[in-house]
Amino acid sequence: MPPPLKPAYAIWGEDRAKVERTIERLIARVADEGGMEPDRFDAAEDATGADVATACQTLSFGGLRVVIVEHADRWKVADVEPLVDYLAEPNPMTLVAFISAGAPAQKLVKAVERVGDLLNWGLPAKASPRERRAWLEAHFVSEVTRFGGSTTPAVTRRVVELVVVDRNDSETTSINAMTLTSEAEKLALLAAGQTITREMVDDAVASHPDAKAYELSDAIAAGDRARTFGLLADLAGGDKRSAPILVQMALVSHFRGVAVAQSLGAKATDREVMDAAGVGNPWAAKKIVEHARAMAPGGAERAVMRLARLELDLRVSAYGELGRSRDDGGRFVLENAARDLLEIKRGGRD
Repeated sequence: MPPPLKPAYAIWGEDRAKVERTIERLIARVADEGGMEPDRFDAAEDATGADVATACQTLSFGGLRVVIVEHADRWKVADVEPLVDYLAEPNPMTLVAFISAGAPAQKLVKAVERVGDLLNWGLPAKASPRERRAWLEAHFVSEVTRFGGSTTPAVTRRVVELVVVDRNDSETTSINAMTLTSEAEKLALLAAGQTITREMVDDAVASHPDAKAYELSDAIAAGDRARTFGLLADLAGGDKRSAPILVQMALVSHFRGVAVAQSLGAKATDREVMDAAGVGNPWAAKKIVEHARAMAPGGAERAVMRLARLELDLRVSAYGELGRSRDDGGRFVLENAARDLLEIKRGGRD
């Protein structure tokens, strides 16, 4: 017999697949016991702790009710006070589940723990970039196995290199984990009971724009105009084309790391940059250090500011209306920004 349902659950962690399966089981249990369809709130939008507390306190005449709150880690301590008060004496006909990639506010976690369960499907809060990388590799192996396939360490590393975005935060790691789950399912199906090979990965797995961004930033840091615009052409019209805004996001993430490296000084090591910039990939840290040394002093910070203007151009400027599609205008402003970045690299004015 399953254990009795509790009034509150906090379910968080980067392994979104496990988080989703946990939620589905809870909703199914409520339905099996004659309960109602879930009420859903999102703390990332306009739902407040007071809104959720009010919903939980409302009397239900249709049986047990479940309230699902997404992005619960977005709330600050003051936001969760009404929920802490509610959980001191919860409604026996309501089950509330707080869902997030990172841990919710500690005050809410403690309030849930007193009356319910804490389920963490992910990394410790202070995991290092290296620990995140190792966790993602283990996650991919686990998901391949779950889908009936097998992999090797070399293939696993290759998949992670291709699709993982190197930003050291819970939300990004959660997105990375979901992407790896999708790739694991696809590759296990493709392998049809055999071990996944490097050739299968290269044929079936598209690299994240961050991978091209390293090549593009390499060309910019080298001041290589021809290679810069050749790569932009590949990104715009190749077999694995990327939307201009995705190229911008990848570039700004990289140059923020370069700016951190420049702020640490010319003698900063790869390891120091990994820790300071929150980069989980040693190869990416090495590139960041190389680019920091290649650019004029303060150049990376100026590049970040120019890329911020590029984002505005891509999202709201009239340039987006140029050409036959929005991507035509996007490529135009992206190429203009690339010209300015090359000028910044040389120490000139953007």
